[in-house]
Amino acid sequence: MAQLQARFFTDNHKYVVDDVPFSIPAASEIADLSNIINKLLEAKHEDHKYVEFDFLVKGQFLRMSLVKHMEAENISTEEVVEIEYVEKYTAPQPEECMFHDDWISSIEATEEWILTGSYDQTSRIWSLEGKSIMTIAGHTEVVKDVAWVKKDSLSCLLLSASLDQTILLWEWNVERNKVKALHCCRGHAGSVDSLAVDCTRTKFCSGSWDKMLKIWSAVPTDEEDEIEEAANRPRKKQKIEQLGLTRTPVATLSGHTEAISSVLWSDAEEICSASWDHTIKIWDVETGGLKSTLTGNKVFNSISYSPLCRRLASGSTDRHIRLWDPRTKDGSLVLLSLTSHTGWVTSVKWSPTHEQQLISGSLDNLVKIWDTRSCKAPLYDLAAHEDKVLCVEWTEAGLLLSGGADNKLYSYRYSATTSDVGA
Repeated sequence: MAQLQARFFTDNHKYVVDDVPFSIPAASEIADLSNIINKLLEAKHEDHKYVEFDFLVKGQFLRMSLVKHMEAENISTEEVVEIEYVEKYTAPQPEECMFHDDWISSIEATEEWILTGSYDQTSRIWSLEGKSIMTIAGHTEVVKDVAWVKKDSLSCLLLSASLDQTILLWEWNVERNKVKALHCCRGHAGSVDSLAVDCTRTKFCSGSWDKMLKIWSAVPTDEEDEIEEAANRPRKKQKIEQLGLTRTPVATLSGHTEAISSVLWSDAEEICSASWDHTIKIWDVETGGLKSTLTGNKVFNSISYSPLCRRLASGSTDRHIRLWDPRTKDGSLVLLSLTSHTGWVTSVKWSPTHEQQLISGSLDNLVKIWDTRSCKAPLYDLAAHEDKVLCVEWTEAGLLLSGGADNKLYSYRYSATTSDVGA
C-alpha cells in the first residue's frame, strides 16, 4: 500500500504531537488520521481520552482520502505533507421550535430575546427558551424584515418593515410588556424588504422593491414630518388610523435598477445594498454617493458582512454563496464560492465570533453551516424544516436560528469547541 510522509501540527497545545515526519497510508481518510493522532497522544499521556479531529491540508479541510485531496489540489506526494489538525466541531442540535401563523420572513436575536417577522402581518418577541412574550400587530400586510434598535433598562426600540410600504418604529416596555408604535416611516413606493440599524443605534436604512435605499433617524421624537403628496394623485381615504407619528427619510440613495433585497452597514459611514439587478452597491453615507459596485450574474437575495474577516457573503438565485472583498478595485472578482444548496439561497449570516464560519438558508429546505476552508462541502446540513427556509441568524452566544415557510422557527445550539477559540 502506497505510503506518504506527513508532519502533523496544531494550534491547540493540549493535543500537540512530535514535530517529526510519520509514514502513513496515502489512502488515509479523516477517521484513519484521527486514529493516528489519538494513538500518538495515548503514547504521551496515559489518561488521554479519544478525541475526534478534522484535518486541513494547505488551509483546506480534508473531505476525501488524503491522496485524492492532494491530487485535486496539485500537491506533490513526493515531499513531506504538512497536515493541520483541529478538534472536530460538534453537530448543532435543534433545541426549540416556535410557531407563527404563516411564513417566517425574518429573525434578529439579542442575548436575551428573539424578534421575528411573519407573513401573518405580525412581529413576535420570544424568549431564548422559545416562549412567546409579545405579538406586535400594526401592519396591514406581510412583515418582511425586523430589527432591534436599542435596549435600555426599561424599554426596547425595534423596527418592522412591511409589504404595506411602511416601517414602524416601536417601543416595547419590557417591565409592563406593552408595545406602542412611535413612528410610521413613509416614503417607499413598494414593499420594504430589508432593514439595518447603524452602530450608533441612531440611524437605520431600508431597501425596497421601489429600487430605492433610504436612510432614516431611529431616534424617537414628538414631531410629525410632513409628507409631500404627489399633485396628480388623488388622496386615498385612510382606511385605518395610522399608528404612530409620520416620519420621512433623511436621505434617499438611488442607483439600483431593480428591487433591493438586502441592506447592511459595513461600518458607521458605509452601507451595502444587494439587488435583483445582479449588483451589490457600496454607498458613502455622509455624501450619499456611490463608492463602488460589485457585479454578479444572478439575482442577489441576501448579504452579510463580517468585520472579523472583512468579507461580504452573498446568497443568490443560482444556488451559490459567494464571498467578496467590498474594498476591491475589481468589482467582478469573487474570492470564493460555496456550492452545495440545490435551491435559491435566501439568507446568509456570518458567525459573529468565528471569521471562517457562516450559516445559509435555502428554498431546498436546508440550513447549512460552512467553514470557508471547506468550500466544496458544508460542515453540517440542518434538515429540521419541512418547507423553504427564508431566514437565518447567528448570535454572539452561539445560538443559530432559522425560519421558514413551514411557519416554524428553530433554534440550534452550536458551541465552538475549545480548539476553536481564537482561531
